[in-house]
Amino acid sequence: MSEDVFEVPEGNEYRYLVQEEGEEEIQYCRRHYVSPFLVVSRKCMFLITLGVAFLLTLAGYLAYLAQTLPRGLVEVNTECGWLRGRWKDEAFSFKGIPYAAPPLGKRRWQPPADLQEEGLCWSGVKDATRFRSFCAQVRPLNKEGQVMGQEDCLHLSVWTPSLTPPTPLPVMVWIHGGYLHMLSGQEKGYSPTEELAARTQAVYVSLNYRLNAFGFMALEMLREGSPYNTSGNYGFMDQIAALKWVQRNIHVFGGDPGKVTIFGQSSGGTSVWALMVSPSAKGLFHRAIDMSGSYVLNAPLESAEKDNLEFLTKTGCKDADCLRGLTISQILKAIPWQEYPSWAADELTDLPVKGNFIGPVAVVDGHVITAPPFKIWQSGSGFNDVPFLVGTTEQETDFSPPYDNISMWTWGDYRWHVTQKLTPFGENISAQALNLYPSSAHCPTSDRCPERLYTTMVSDMRVTCPNNDITKRAAETLKSPVYRYLVTYTPSQQANISGFPFHARFSFHMLDSLAFFGGLKDSLGVLAPSDIAFQEVVTQYFLHFAREGKMPEEWTEYPRGTALLDRNFSLAQNHSADRCKLWEDYGFYPYAWIN
Repeated sequence: MSEDVFEVPEGNEYRYLVQEEGEEEIQYCRRHYVSPFLVVSRKCMFLITLGVAFLLTLAGYLAYLAQTLPRGLVEVNTECGWLRGRWKDEAFSFKGIPYAAPPLGKRRWQPPADLQEEGLCWSGVKDATRFRSFCAQVRPLNKEGQVMGQEDCLHLSVWTPSLTPPTPLPVMVWIHGGYLHMLSGQEKGYSPTEELAARTQAVYVSLNYRLNAFGFMALEMLREGSPYNTSGNYGFMDQIAALKWVQRNIHVFGGDPGKVTIFGQSSGGTSVWALMVSPSAKGLFHRAIDMSGSYVLNAPLESAEKDNLEFLTKTGCKDADCLRGLTISQILKAIPWQEYPSWAADELTDLPVKGNFIGPVAVVDGHVITAPPFKIWQSGSGFNDVPFLVGTTEQETDFSPPYDNISMWTWGDYRWHVTQKLTPFGENISAQALNLYPSSAHCPTSDRCPERLYTTMVSDMRVTCPNNDITKRAAETLKSPVYRYLVTYTPSQQANISGFPFHARFSFHMLDSLAFFGGLKDSLGVLAPSDIAFQEVVTQYFLHFAREGKMPEEWTEYPRGTALLDRNFSLAQNHSADRCKLWEDYGFYPYAWIN
């Protein structure tokens, strides 16, 4: 196929492939932000002779056609080569883009390697019209779980409403959750879409990062060959590598590298907090949203390496070479899911057993995380001082109720369980808890009220109150604005989330992220007006924060107010302060969510 290419001013380069009657015609388009030029193929040259006026009209039409043709393919030139993406639902998508070398063989349990330095950039055009493999994992989290995914998984995806916007667009980088053990950046209803990019006029990036033993195994023998004399936290290093890729390449997709928001839910929220205090991530993002992240992130590397000897025993290996020779399945089945350090974290949705703790996955390794986050903030330096938003849901633990029959509880059952679980911590604690969480409490649903109040109690102790403490410490430390929200919305009906092992009724874990990504429709089936109103509230404020780096005037900074996100926005002062004081005064925060 012959092509005519005209010299134009330097700038971003794009190629639009338009499918017409089964035949591909390549039209090269090179655009400069100040002086746009359109270069058309020889097949279109005869039209130019119709006159200057017609030419200008035609050029505008072809530019419009190239960006809006439903079946159109588009190519962009990144630092590592050309990528071929697709136009769909009024936005462009580029999926499965490598951002680091595949962590295979000797690269297993090593920091992510740069593609250019490793000579792994591609010639020609790389297809980016579909997702690639997600990272190796098991579902559910036990040795009998189904092995899924691959190690060659360090890919990210980009969605953008325009490759050449009048002004660069804000960028939101999504970090998925899943206990640092499972899921991916390409889960339906739990990751960006073309529709979201078009509706919100923002650029979205979603990434896969190494998980479980592949991403977070801390062992002394894995320090060998490490440039930092550390082990573990490889998944966090992957996230940092992806953010560096964003800084170098996102302008090609119409994004503003100076206006990057990282946001993550569950262990993705934990990741956001880790990146906030990591010197390795300094300058790579400009706002941060921690959604239902963990509070406990303080395990020393040496103690974690000792805890993880259980994994080494199960593998039968004596050295790192042996470990790097194991299959994916052998590694996943050797993880101590139920034995300490109990990476499956089965007990985190119930009131705790005294003295029973879950072991760490992420660690204070001295490189990615140089010290416990609170100590880093207290030091006054070495962290990322950017606008920070911390959110939780009112019934976080509703996604995995601790008892099979909890939906059938009477108020007598509720009082018995609270008393049995809390009495070992002190004679008066259960009475105080039942006074603060009384059976006469308002219940917005017509049934299952004991279950709702019990999951509220567990969620306060494990998640909501500890996250208040994170937000308070952040507000005392950061010069940037700090905000707090609590989701109080109860969906119109029970949520059934495909691919996730739970059914939820109340303000459950993931409710805010599903609302933002449009996943509520899949989980509820039919959206009620109240569901739609809640989605709009979440989206409105998240996007304002990403664009402006602050909230509107009605949302004051913490601790002056906590936003309550329901079908309407409201602001509360000292929300649940008495309840949180109970858990803090009696030393329950060490039992807060970890990982």
